[in-house]
Amino acid sequence: MKPFVDIHTHGSLGEIVGLRSYRLGIERPTEECGVYSLGVHPWDVCRVENTQQLLADLHTAGCAAIGEIGLDKACGVDLARQLEVFEQQVVVACSRNLPVVIHCVKAQQEVVNVLAHYSTPFVIFHGFIGSIQQAEQLWERGYHLSFGFGALKSPKTVNVLRHCPEELLFLESDTSGESIGTLYEEVAILRGIGVERLKEIIFSNYNRIFR
Repeated sequence: MKPFVDIHTHGSLGEIVGLRSYRLGIERPTEECGVYSLGVHPWDVCRVENTQQLLADLHTAGCAAIGEIGLDKACGVDLARQLEVFEQQVVVACSRNLPVVIHCVKAQQEVVNVLAHYSTPFVIFHGFIGSIQQAEQLWERGYHLSFGFGALKSPKTVNVLRHCPEELLFLESDTSGESIGTLYEEVAILRGIGVERLKEIIFSNYNRIFR
């Protein structure tokens, strides 16, 4: 029996396997945090001080992935500054051969354009909400999609959930505070498989990237 995997959470993982996400410059990983991701969130690029020092720190951090990083056109933060800090962090990820966890709101093409210039080992678009056409643009590049509880409220994203290739699928609790097991149950029904089979699929994807 495989464990549940929560690929992106801002809460405690406890006995769950996955990635605890920390916002570089805003939060500090604890010694007990286990496997975690770390990056300057696009919301924070104009808030954090001494970004160059933070990027230098990111080079030596003990994180398993760089993220969540990316672009957000809905947050009111200067987009040029978001782009600058995003690309700088992708460079760090490539130099350390680390996966990136992407935050993307209304900026998929811009994010894809940046990633196209670099050889990141793995890319995970967290909290994906979008159409099958948007998903296919990411799948054809081998990018992983992670779905949270919000995906269940979007008919177009439910369709993506049904058709997402097994090897590119992740699930997450993000900031919901809800049990990741509940999400697995809902997604298993949508995909017409059992929860244990879904756990096997996602655990295999996790092991391929992080073990």
